[in-house]
Amino acid sequence: MDQDGIHRLLTPAEITRLNGLAVGSRFTVEGALQGAHRSLLKGFSLEFADYRQYTPGDDLRRLDWRVLGRTDKLYLRQHEQECNLRVHLLVDASRSMAYSGDPARPSKYRHAARLAAALAYLTVFQQDSVALTLFDTRVRDRLPLGAGAEHLRRLANRLADAEPAAATDIPQTLHSIAGSLRRRALVVLFSDLLDNLDPLRHALAHFRRRHHDVIVYHILDPAEREFPFHDDAAFEDLETGALLTVDPRELRNAYRARFDAFLNECRALTAALNVDYQPVSTDTPPETTLRRHLTTRRR
Repeated sequence: MDQDGIHRLLTPAEITRLNGLAVGSRFTVEGALQGAHRSLLKGFSLEFADYRQYTPGDDLRRLDWRVLGRTDKLYLRQHEQECNLRVHLLVDASRSMAYSGDPARPSKYRHAARLAAALAYLTVFQQDSVALTLFDTRVRDRLPLGAGAEHLRRLANRLADAEPAAATDIPQTLHSIAGSLRRRALVVLFSDLLDNLDPLRHALAHFRRRHHDVIVYHILDPAEREFPFHDDAAFEDLETGALLTVDPRELRNAYRARFDAFLNECRALTAALNVDYQPVSTDTPPETTLRRHLTTRRR
């Protein structure tokens, strides 16, 4: 029988190795369902949050009589509700994500899709909601927030069916998405970040101004970092089609220095925004990446 859903991207063994992991937000979130995450919504349940002065019509059962005895003033106790986490997966499907430096390795897009599917599986497993956006210069496909096995199946199939097909405009797309999210959420970006970093900084800042928790999984092929080429070759820009013939041996040191500077700039701009930045190599299994990152994040 043909594979379907999550099994198109992850093997049963890989799914098993995800057991025990949990997805959470570093910040306060907003949700619609009761779950395991701290909410901004104040109600009549669970942990004490703060006091609010009594106004006529309030429920007298919520009065704090000890405060009344000390101050002779009427105050209500407010409590924090626990709510579900909303996770928005934003996957770069531009042409540069089609790159693989070795036929034995998945493309950057395929690896991002596998990583996103694993994160979606964990989110649904803990009874939270997850949404998917595939983008290049625009939003190509969008699956709204949902939960449950059928929603996970649809999400995984959309990831598996998509192919990198156009140039990229990460900042414009992120601004569009940030403007559409009405409630605080965990926003996870999967991209090689091959775009102008200054506009990207402003786009990520847009999410943070709206108090979203943001993770950036920076998808990298080992060849991009190591530049292991030796013979003269024509290098093609996957987004523009431009060709450049060079001797890799002459460029290796300068290329590596420039690429390291690019990574340092990515780290600096995300750190300045309190965005969780995680470089991801396509030769590392998705469950290994998530186990390392989510375990550290939970601490």
